[in-house]
Amino acid sequence: MNSRVLFLLSMFRNLPLVPISISALIVLVWLLPVDQWLEYHRALIGQGQLWRLLTANLAHIDGSHLLFNLAGLWLMAWWFGSALSQLKWLVVTLACGLAVTGGLFLFYPNILWYKGFSGVLYGLFAAGSVFMISTHRWLALAGLALVVIKLVGDASGWPVVGSEPMHDFRVVHQAHHLGFIMGALVAVLWSRVSGQFGSGFLRTES
Repeated sequence: MNSRVLFLLSMFRNLPLVPISISALIVLVWLLPVDQWLEYHRALIGQGQLWRLLTANLAHIDGSHLLFNLAGLWLMAWWFGSALSQLKWLVVTLACGLAVTGGLFLFYPNILWYKGFSGVLYGLFAAGSVFMISTHRWLALAGLALVVIKLVGDASGWPVVGSEPMHDFRVVHQAHHLGFIMGALVAVLWSRVSGQFGSGFLRTES
């Protein structure tokens, strides 16, 4: 095969395809007038509109909300690099997306409405950190500890740095807790099943 074709195929394989696809979906949802059909709406989910449990993570309230979450998504892609393979990205994103909205539905009946990707971002951070433990142990553990402190502070109402509202709407901190827990759980189970956790060497392929 032509060396130029091989080079292009290699570049394509190394692209962060899942983050790119997620970003494209988020922007598409923002550009099209479909938010009302995708956001988390407790009453409508109870009536059978179950797709909202996943699509609510793609919808956003305003442009700043959208850009903030997109920036967070690409920060995750840069920070964790190959520690999150394409398959891990996909599995963690889907699992955390369902955990966030499913958890809101099951455990927080007073939360009637939600949309945004921040809960999934917390899950991606948790998963990426767990996957990094065997290669960058102290950095990963320090990151996990700092985020746990922030989550506990948010839940307790402590004045934690970064907890101040950045938008004209109430932040649903419960979504962050649910996403973080699911992300960590998926990564720990994945590592346990694959026999890599605590081995001193973490393969990054799926």
